[in-house]
Amino acid sequence: MAASSTPRIFGFWTATSLVLGNMIGSGIFFLPASLAHVGPISIFGWLITAVGAVSLAYVFSKLSLNNPQAGGPFSHTRQAFGNQMGFFMAWGYWIMAWSSNAAVSLAFVSYLSHFVPLLAESKMASFLVATCLIWFTTFLNCYNLKYGGFVQVLTVIIKISPLIAVACLGWFYIDFQNYVPFNPNFDTPLQAINAAAAITMWAFIGLESATVPAENVTNPGKTISRATLFGTLLGALIYIVITVVIFGLIPAHELAKSNAPFVDAATQIFGSWVAPLIGFCVLISIFGGLNGWIILQGQIPYALAKEGLFPKAFSKLSDNGTPVFGLVFTSILMTALMSMNYSKSLVNQFNNMILIGTIMTLGTYLSSTIASLKLLKHSFVVKLKPALYGAIVLGACYCVWAILGAGLENISVCFMAYACGIPVYIYSRWEHRRINLRS
Repeated sequence: MAASSTPRIFGFWTATSLVLGNMIGSGIFFLPASLAHVGPISIFGWLITAVGAVSLAYVFSKLSLNNPQAGGPFSHTRQAFGNQMGFFMAWGYWIMAWSSNAAVSLAFVSYLSHFVPLLAESKMASFLVATCLIWFTTFLNCYNLKYGGFVQVLTVIIKISPLIAVACLGWFYIDFQNYVPFNPNFDTPLQAINAAAAITMWAFIGLESATVPAENVTNPGKTISRATLFGTLLGALIYIVITVVIFGLIPAHELAKSNAPFVDAATQIFGSWVAPLIGFCVLISIFGGLNGWIILQGQIPYALAKEGLFPKAFSKLSDNGTPVFGLVFTSILMTALMSMNYSKSLVNQFNNMILIGTIMTLGTYLSSTIASLKLLKHSFVVKLKPALYGAIVLGACYCVWAILGAGLENISVCFMAYACGIPVYIYSRWEHRRINLRS
């Protein structure tokens, strides 16, 4: 008699909540300030990014159905094109994880500065607090990974409340004069929307990691696809509504200087008494997002090291099964990245780091969409129908467009980051072969 199958424990709403929980982190709470220099026209950037994100979500849902055990998006590239391409996509995804974590820690400090003004006035103080936060979450996950998982469940519940409050009630307080000028800094609308799209995509990163393995889902043929699409659409709706409301509540020139745009918006709606409560919810949400990606930044090199695609040191686990070396090493890189941007304002530091992370992720997404053509061509589970072809083409085109919109300087930085992976790959393969010869 065959062994019992894996229990089907995830339904549609559970899978949808996983999508939202992974997507909604610090982005929605801090991006309005990041987009203020673009102006209210950035709302159209959100719309285009939402279309691209939904297309990518559809492709990833089909790839998950085809091979539920594949792992992260870089795994699809490795399946289709081999170890070298798989490594470089994973390398870029790993860089995204820790560079984005640095940005998330800065978003936390920025909101905390609303209650501790010294953090907005002193670059040294903000750097020290951000660094302490990174290392606190790192050691938290080094010593008790189960506790880190509990934190994720709690923070998903808390993060939704301020979003609903501001989105529903903010419409009654909008001043339409705040939408003027609509496009303050660019010669053409296309330039403005390009700039916004590269930034807004950061808020959608994580939609692919929330795709639940098919063997754990009831009726996976429909549930995964619908939950991924519905969760991404719902997240996009929340992002767009919140951006419209906050731009209508706070003039763009004030918003650009705000270290806590969500708290400032809530204060206009409810009064100053609610600021501490909203600020607390936002801080908990950002902390939960940082905690989740800290876990991921150790797991990516660990998974690669087990396959001989990363130095063996990253494959070692502590007594409680945690890849401590990977967590600590990556946090050192995050600290170094923040120190390199030390002289800039919190908003500028945040923007620089999320652009790097977004470009690296878009590269991985692009390679996955291309790989899907090969992986699904002869699939017996998923058929390449016109709708899927359309999503693949649309998702790939969006990735290329958003990467180009990030600017030549940021693309050059990412190209150098990929180049840094070459000696790591060469060393890892040499080390792997040497170990195999000894054994």
